[in-house]
Amino acid sequence: MAIFKDKKEVVGILICLISAVIFGLYPSAARGAYIDGANITFVVILTTFCRLLGLYSVSLMRGLKPFEKFSDYKVSAVAGVFQAISIIGILGGAFFLPGAVVIIIMFTYSLMLLFFSAYRGDLKLNIANILSTLTALAGLALVLRIGTHDDSYPLIGILLAFMAAIATFSRSYIYGQQSKNRSPLVIGAESFSVAFVLLLFLILWQWPVMPNNFSGLTMAMLSALSLTIGSFGMFYGIAYIGAYKFSMIMKLEPVFTTIFGIILVGDVLNSSQYTGIALVLISLISLQLFDKQNDAKKTG
Repeated sequence: MAIFKDKKEVVGILICLISAVIFGLYPSAARGAYIDGANITFVVILTTFCRLLGLYSVSLMRGLKPFEKFSDYKVSAVAGVFQAISIIGILGGAFFLPGAVVIIIMFTYSLMLLFFSAYRGDLKLNIANILSTLTALAGLALVLRIGTHDDSYPLIGILLAFMAAIATFSRSYIYGQQSKNRSPLVIGAESFSVAFVLLLFLILWQWPVMPNNFSGLTMAMLSALSLTIGSFGMFYGIAYIGAYKFSMIMKLEPVFTTIFGIILVGDVLNSSQYTGIALVLISLISLQLFDKQNDAKKTG
């Protein structure tokens, strides 16, 4: 019995796996820039501009014209708003929390996609996916040290990360709908055009401050490079296998985020937090495998 339905799905999964490695770098790199004196506004504007430049440039090189149809403006504007909120939540959260913790919180958006998909009738809730959800939440509680009073994380960092999760769920769903009949490059270019304009208003709140030294600037550019390359994988991954499946496979990202956090900025997690990360990954990967078996039974 085949595990994958077609070549397109295989390519989509490979894109997701590569994206997980690349995306795993940016939270810790951004945190490294913060440690060397950069502020949130600088990192947000720099990384968003690089993503916009990359997506827009490749679109034009491929002969694609973003914002060619007026009918697409409204959807792109909504997606861009959620993209901007997601960026603020993720990179803002990384100012207060270790990168691995930010990513684990942000990835609760896949649970939102699960329940929303059930609400839309795309799948049915059952014991397997409910248990997977509860296990993932238990793992999340361990990562966040819920119930302990020592070395707790700032509430603002946790709230920013959860804000990113809600926004990521929203824009992922929109991207999934748009990718059914539009180019992933155009979707990305339009969304980040809107997001970048909105994020420029952060200057009214906080003037951009660069890192104090070359090491911090290198970290900021590393974060921008990771996000730019990863963005191509995100839009093409969603276009190839859909928003929900993309979110499931991308659960490998926290593993790489943890590794990069240890290497780049010396983040230290305790054994219970590593157990929490493992629980989240196991539960969500198991859910993906169950869905595959379910699909196979329907077509077998």
